[in-house]
Amino acid sequence: MIFPALEKTLREQSRLVKEALSIEKDKGRAIAEANGKKLNELSRRLESIVESMEKAENERIVSCRRLQKQRPDLFEVESELRASDLLHALDLLEEQGVPVEQERDLLSLLMLDLRKLQTLNQENQYALERAHANLHDVLEDVSGKERVYTPAGTSKNKSGSQSLILNATV
Repeated sequence: MIFPALEKTLREQSRLVKEALSIEKDKGRAIAEANGKKLNELSRRLESIVESMEKAENERIVSCRRLQKQRPDLFEVESELRASDLLHALDLLEEQGVPVEQERDLLSLLMLDLRKLQTLNQENQYALERAHANLHDVLEDVSGKERVYTPAGTSKNKSGSQSLILNATV
């Protein structure tokens, strides 16, 4: 009976998000009207909604953990679902009269965030590779071994002898 509880929690979260968005719109109007009393009241209501959202999120997490214990196979399968598949599903829902504009906007935002995360991941990978190379160079320098460069551009470690530099200009 986890699915009904999870569905109920997700519906509650959806309702709370919609209510919070409505309050935020009202707060915008209160700011435009310079109505501080109304703004304070709306802020208090929003605080209680945020607390309810936190409780609902905790319930969702607990339900998902129970579901994972009961049905681990649902969580082990790798999905090959693409954004185009999701957009197609939203188109089908829209054809049936289901309002999906918010979901479409959310999917677009998620896709942008995913692209940003992929870019950051690539940048982090490159930074890790540079850090590894720099650390390797520092460890070689600390070890006391001298480096001799070959014409091929690779370096070889040479221990116990002096380096000779030819054709050096200052």
